[in-house]
Amino acid sequence: MASDNDIEEFESTKLAAEQGNVNAQNTLGFMYETGQGVAQDYTQAVKWLKLAAAQGFPIAQYNLANYYANGSGVIQDYAEAVKWY
Repeated sequence: MASDNDIEEFESTKLAAEQGNVNAQNTLGFMYETGQGVAQDYTQAVKWLKLAAAQGFPIAQYNLANYYANGSGVIQDYAEAVKWY
């Protein structure tokens, strides 16, 4: 069960991510991946990582590549993984 602090952090991070903050988009992806303050959801994690990765955020690009390499939340696609690595 998520603590009140986790839920508050998720909500503030989501707001910043929706406003285009690339660091918040990457963090939100991580929060969805780990279930921090929200139900675990790999599809949502990928959605937010893609937004950050498309803006050139290196950590998001690496994380997104790992999703494609492992087939987490997406269909496994080594070519797409290499693209983001």
